[in-house]
Amino acid sequence: MVVTYLPEFTIMSPVESVPVAVLNCIDDYVELLYDDIPEKIKGSALILQLARNPDNLIELARNEALLSALSRVLREEWKRSIELSTNIVYTFFCFSTYIEFHTVIIQYKIGSLCMDVIDYELKRYDQWKERVEGKKQLLTPDKSELPKSRIPEPKRRPKSGTWAVADVNLQKSRSLVSSYHEDLCNASDEYLSKNDEEQMKRKLKTLSKRQEQLLRVAFYMLLNIADNIKVEEKMHKKDIVGLLIGAMERHSNIDLLILIVSFLQKLSIFVENKNAMASKGIIEKLGPLLDSPNADLVNVTLKLLFNLTFDTKLRNKMIKINLLPKFIQFTSDDRHINLAMKILYHLSMDDRVKLMFTQSDCVKLLTDMLLLNVNSECSMEGSPGTTDVLLALCVNLAWNERAAQQMAAEGRLRELLARGFRHRNAMLVKLVRNLSHHPQTKPLFVEFVGDIAGAVTSGEAPEEFVIECLGTLSNILCLSNNIDIYAVVERYNLIPCIMEILDPENNKDPELVLEGVVAAGALAAEERAASALVAAGGGEALVALLRLRQADDEHVLQTVFAFRQLLSHPRAAEHLVAHTEAPAYLIDLMQDKNVEIRKMCDACLDIISQMENEWAARIKVERFRCHNGQWLSVVETLGCESGAGDADELPPYLSADYLTTHRLTTADSQTSLNDDSDSFSGDADFNRVNSRNTSDGQTDEMYGTMDSLFDKPLENSMLSSSELKSFG
Repeated sequence: MVVTYLPEFTIMSPVESVPVAVLNCIDDYVELLYDDIPEKIKGSALILQLARNPDNLIELARNEALLSALSRVLREEWKRSIELSTNIVYTFFCFSTYIEFHTVIIQYKIGSLCMDVIDYELKRYDQWKERVEGKKQLLTPDKSELPKSRIPEPKRRPKSGTWAVADVNLQKSRSLVSSYHEDLCNASDEYLSKNDEEQMKRKLKTLSKRQEQLLRVAFYMLLNIADNIKVEEKMHKKDIVGLLIGAMERHSNIDLLILIVSFLQKLSIFVENKNAMASKGIIEKLGPLLDSPNADLVNVTLKLLFNLTFDTKLRNKMIKINLLPKFIQFTSDDRHINLAMKILYHLSMDDRVKLMFTQSDCVKLLTDMLLLNVNSECSMEGSPGTTDVLLALCVNLAWNERAAQQMAAEGRLRELLARGFRHRNAMLVKLVRNLSHHPQTKPLFVEFVGDIAGAVTSGEAPEEFVIECLGTLSNILCLSNNIDIYAVVERYNLIPCIMEILDPENNKDPELVLEGVVAAGALAAEERAASALVAAGGGEALVALLRLRQADDEHVLQTVFAFRQLLSHPRAAEHLVAHTEAPAYLIDLMQDKNVEIRKMCDACLDIISQMENEWAARIKVERFRCHNGQWLSVVETLGCESGAGDADELPPYLSADYLTTHRLTTADSQTSLNDDSDSFSGDADFNRVNSRNTSDGQTDEMYGTMDSLFDKPLENSMLSSSELKSFG
C-alpha cells in the first residue's frame, strides 16, 4: 500500500462546535447531508473527521450510500458554500493518499468535478479582485477637485437595520462565504467610504484564504491520482496546466505555491504539458519565485526550470528575462547548488550563452570550485554527482575562447594538468584538451608538451585517458611555431606509438584510432616527421583504415587531411602516390556527399596532378567525368538506343586518349568529336597537353581554361565545339 504525505489542513468551519465523530454514527452523518447548508457543513465535517483516520478508510469505502451522498452534494451545492466543498474534497483527498482507493475517486468522477470547482473559484476571485480594485480607482480624486476632507463622504447603509445590526447578522451567518460574495457582487458603483473600502478588502482577504484552502486540497488530490497516466491525459485535455498557472498568482500562500509548482514539475515531463506551459508564459511567472525567502519553494522551482531547460526555446526565454545571474548566484548556496549546476550545464550548450558566463567572475569561481573538489576525498555538498556536473559545465565553457583564457590564467592550467595526471582523470584532461583548441591559450601549453607526450607513449594510462592526451597533443602541435615537432617525435618515440594505434590488426577503440589519424596529420606538418611517418608505413596504414572506416565521415575527413599534409612534402608525397592507393581513393571521394571531404580531396588532387606520374592524366579525365557526368550518361544512353556501334563500358579510370577515340554522338549526327573541326586535339595532340608542361605560365593558363570550363553549366546537355576545343 503506497501512502502519500497527508498534509495538515486547518478547516475554518463556521459551526460553533463540532462533536467528536463516531464511526457507528455514520448513518446519522449521512442524513445531515440531506438537510440545509449548515447541517450539510456539519455532517461533512464529521465525516471528514472519520476519513482523516486511515483505519476508517476501508469501512468508509464500502459505504456506497455515503460516497454517493458526498459526490451528489458536491456536484449540486459546491457553488453555494466553500466550506462544504472543502470538507467533501478533503474527504476524498484522504482516499487519494492510498492507491487502492483511487478507483473510488475515479468511479464517482471527483477529479473532473474538482477541476470544475477550481476553474469556477479562480474566475470568481478575478471578479472580486477587479471589483475591489475598481472601487479603489474611484476613490482617487482628480487634481481639480477640492480636498477630500471638505467633501461629505456618502455612506451606503444596509437594506435594513443599522451598521451594528448588519455586522452582528453577518457574524451569525452560517454561510459566511455566500454573504461575502453577495456583498462584493451587489456593491454599488457609487463612491465608497474609506471604511467601506477597508471592509471590502477584509472580505476579499477572508474569501481568498478560504479559496486557497479549497484550492490546496483539490490540487493535492489531483496530484495524487495523477499517478495514473490515463487520468493525467484527461487532466491535460481539461487544461490542468492553465488552472495551475492561473492559481500561481497567490504569492501570499507559500504552501499552495509549493504544491502548484510541484504539480507542474510532475506534468512537465510530458511534451504536451511542457508546450502548454510554454504557451502560457511559465518562465515569466517562475522568475519572481526564485527571489522567495522560502528555500523549499526555490528548490521546487529550480526543479521545474531544470525540466524546462530541455527545450531550446524555453532556455532562450530564461536568458532573455535575465535568469542566468540568479542561477549563478545559487551555485554558492549548498541547498540549491546541484540543481543550479544542472541548469547552467544545459544553458552552456548555447555558444551565445557561453560568452555571457565571462561577463563576471563566474568562470574563475567555477574553475576554482572544480580544483577544490575534483577527486577530493570529500565531495561537494548537496549531491555526490555535483562535481561531475560542474566538470561537464566547465568542459562546455572551455569551448569559448574568452572563457578558456579565464580558466587557464593565474596558474589554473598547471593545477588542472597536475590533478588530471595525478588521478588519471580523463574528463579533466578533456577540459584541458578543449582549452588547447584556442590560439590564445596554446602558448601556455608549451612547457607541458613533454608531460603530455610522455603520457601517450608510457603505455600505463587507461585508454580513455590516452585518447584525451593524444587529442591535446595534436592541438598543441598543430599550427604551433614554438615547438620543434621532430624533436618531440624523436625524444618521446611517437612514431611507433602512433603506428601501433593505426595498425588495423590491433583492433583499437575507434575513437582512439581517430585520434591517431589526427595525430598523424599533426606530425606530418613537419617535413622530417612526415618522412619518418611514411617510412614507418604510415601511408599504407592510413589507406587500410580508410578502407575499413569509409562510412565514418569524420574518419574520412581526418584521413584526407593527413594525406594533404603528407603531399605538401616532396619525398613523402612521392612515396604516398607511388606506393599506396591513396590517389585512387581520393578520386573516388571527389563525389562524396560531404562538402568538406570534397574540398579536401580537390586540394590533394591538385597537388598530385602537378606531379610527374600517371595519375595526372587520370585525374583530369575523372574531373571531366565528374563535372559532365549527366551529359555523358545521356549521350551514352542515346547511343545505345540508336544502335550506333558497340560502345564499351566506361573503365574505372579513363585513359587519356579515351575521349579522342571513342564516339560520343547519336545516330542522327554525322559529326564526330574526332573530326578536324571538333576534335579535342586539333593541331596538337591531346596527350601532349596532358603531359606536365615545363613552363609555369603555360601550366597556369591551361588550368585556368579548364576551371572556366568546369565552372560553366552545360546548356542543352551538350558541349559546344568551342568549349571542347578549349579543353584541348
